Amino acid sequence: MKTAFLVALGCAFFVQPASAQDIPRIKARILAFDGKTLSLTSGTAGQSLSVGLIPTTRLMYEEKIDPAALKPGDYAGATLVKNGTKWQAKEVHLLPESFKGAGEGLYPLPSAPDQRIVTGAVSKNEAGLLSIAFRGSVGTDGATCSGRAPREGGCKGETSFALDPKAPTVAIKQGDKSILAVGKIVAISVVAGPGGTLVTPGLTVENETGGEVIDAPPAKPASAKPAK
Repeated sequence: MKTAFLVALGCAFFVQPASAQDIPRIKARILAFDGKTLSLTSGTAGQSLSVGLIPTTRLMYEEKIDPAALKPGDYAGATLVKNGTKWQAKEVHLLPESFKGAGEGLYPLPSAPDQRIVTGAVSKNEAGLLSIAFRGSVGTDGATCSGRAPREGGCKGETSFALDPKAPTVAIKQGDKSILAVGKIVAISVVAGPGGTLVTPGLTVENETGGEVIDAPPAKPASAKPAK
């Protein structure tokens, strides 16, 4: 399955909210890694890229877990699709405690507006239904609350959805350079570094939900042009 959740959240997990919306996050396949620089191919960016690591780069990875392990208070997110008149999860992510507040809310998936992204605190997990409480920016407390959470205030909402037994449920965990293996699919944030070279503040290796990346056409350059 091709994950939408991590890409849709942009850089919310790796940078401060004020700048997160200005930083692209793409899906790519690792072609090579020399310990400092990743060589990637990305159908999202439409080209091959060379992206460097920096001392503060966050390296994360997915690990499959049992949906029953999700408990009240856990910070989690999901991509939701309609099944009849009700929402159903196509993927669920348990997020680290340090990410609490990042990407919080209930909002449309940019690439598929009929789907939804929800991120917040698990409030209930029973009988195949998961409930997530969140802060939003549109509407009032209760059923009308939606949107991405503002820095302060906002409305309080909650949404419940079915857990599809076939949908992946994964925990996002802290990793190191050993997870950057050739062939792995990553959701990676990319910014301009010193001298216009590309660097990443953070990435997630999608072991369970990565799916495929369409390679860029061979005619494309081997590295990206310096960002303006």
